[in-house]
Parts: sequence; structure tokens; C-alpha cells
Amino acid sequence: MLLLALLTIFGLFVSCDQKADQKSATLIVDNRIFDNAELLTKEQEDSLFQLIESLDNKIGSQIAINTIFSLDGQRIEEYSLERAEKLGLGRAKFDDGILITVAKEDRTMRIEVGYGLEKIVRDEIAARIIREEMAPSFRDEDYAGGLSKGIKKIIKLIEDNRELVGQRLND
Repeated sequence: MLLLALLTIFGLFVSCDQKADQKSATLIVDNRIFDNAELLTKEQEDSLFQLIESLDNKIGSQIAINTIFSLDGQRIEEYSLERAEKLGLGRAKFDDGILITVAKEDRTMRIEVGYGLEKIVRDEIAARIIREEMAPSFRDEDYAGGLSKGIKKIIKLIEDNRELVGQRLND
């Protein structure tokens, strides 16, 4: 009897965990803005999501934003890549996802680019977007403005080079 009760309780935990995983997967599709550092208002999130959604609807490439307070000693390259892989951004056939990661306390950010967009948003271009489009606004604590400028630049690059979407650097 005790074994049956334990199995029932374990089954409830597994069921809840599966529902949490399903909810997390739904958030990726429905939102793609994970403002854990609380840098954005609801209105700012909605505005940024409209930009992200416009690219998704026009071309299919996906952008997500992830803000955190601190990397706690982890390198942003490692954190961002792990997070991007976990979110599964972009279409599998094209690998055309982008994750913008902002670590507020560490004063660092990264644009993680899927292989299928590397011919469009190369590392040096991503660094320039951060340096010229995003960082000036971030210095004034205008995080929504900086993210908006960066996303608009990325969208323009993808739209202007849509024939390269899905092509890898070595193709």
C-alpha cells in the first residue's frame, strides 16, 4: 500500500514536471523574451516581441532575448551557447536562431548566432551591433532602446540577405 502511494506521488511529480517542460516550450514560441534581470516593462517587452514576431512571420528566423543579473563567474560565451541550445531557437532545417544575452551586473552582452545565419551576422558584425547600436543606450540604462536598435539592425541584415538564410560559413 505504501509503495502504491509513493508511486502515485512520484507520478504526480513527473506529470507536473512534464507540464512545466511543455509550458517552457510554449513560452519559447509565444514570447521569447526572458527578462530575468527585470530590465524591461511589460510595454517594452510587448514592443520588442512585435519586432521579433515580425521577423518570424516574414522569414521564419527566430530571435530571443535573455537577461540575467549575473553570470556568477561563467563566461558569457558558454552561458549564451548553453541557453540558446536549450531554447532550440530557429528552424531545425535552417538553424536560424539568434539569442541576445544581457548580464546586467557583469556589464556584458552577447549575440549568439545559429550556424544558418553566420553568413549574415558574422562575429564581427554582432560585435559591431553591440558596440554601436546597443551599448550606447545601455550606458544610459535604456535597455529597451538598445535591444530595439540591435534587433532592428539584425532584422534588416536578415531581410536584405534572406537568400543566405540556412547557409553555413563553410558552404
